[in-house]
Amino acid sequence: MRFLFIVSSDPFSKDYATILKLTKELVKRGEVIIFFTGNGAYYTIKPETEEFKKLGARLLFCSHSAHQRGIKDPLPFFESSSTYNLSKIMLECDKVLSFN
Repeated sequence: MRFLFIVSSDPFSKDYATILKLTKELVKRGEVIIFFTGNGAYYTIKPETEEFKKLGARLLFCSHSAHQRGIKDPLPFFESSSTYNLSKIMLECDKVLSFN
């Protein structure tokens, strides 16, 4: 199965722990993709988010959201993407969860 998390909440919200727990469990069942957009773009500068990558999740972020928030140097384990690509990924995933 393919799981997609769309994260628009900032990394200081209660969602971080929930996303981490879900990722730990769902990577055992298939592919986990986490797409950071809106205030979720701030995850791209938080070193702790490497834990998602170490668990096996694919990490993407909306480059426009990052640009709007002045983020110039996202951490190297994030892939730059767009909301257009997000719309295509959504169609390819079995389950989509949104955190905002």
